Amino acid sequence: MVSFSAIMLFWYVFPIVVLFACNFIISTFSLTERYKVKSPDIAIPFLLLGLNELSKNTYEQSIVPYLIISILLLGIGVAVFQAYYYGEIIYGRYFKMFWRLVFLISMILYVVLILLNIFHYIA
Repeated sequence: MVSFSAIMLFWYVFPIVVLFACNFIISTFSLTERYKVKSPDIAIPFLLLGLNELSKNTYEQSIVPYLIISILLLGIGVAVFQAYYYGEIIYGRYFKMFWRLVFLISMILYVVLILLNIFHYIA
C-alpha cells in the first residue's frame, strides 16, 4: 500500500515548481536571447529525477531504465524521420526536435505516474 505524505504532495507539484524555476532562471540570465534555450530544455533532468522517485514510491522499482531505452529509440526514430522528410540531418534541428520530444514524453509519463500513484493510494 502506498502511504500518502507531504513528500508525495511535493512530488505531485514538482513539475510545476521546476518549470517556474527554469523559467525564472532563463529570464534572469537572458538565455533565450543568447542561446535560444527555453524552460523545458532545462527541466528534463529534474523531471527524470522526479520520475525516478515517483515510480519507486508507486511500484517499488524505477522506470528510468525503460525510459532511457525509449529515449534512445526516439533518437533513432527522429534521425530516420529527418533523413526521410528533409533528405538530410542537420544537427541543430535534430537535437532541438529530439530534446523537445523527450520533454513531452517525460511530462506525459509524469502525469500518468501521478494518476497511477493516486489510484494506488485510493485502492
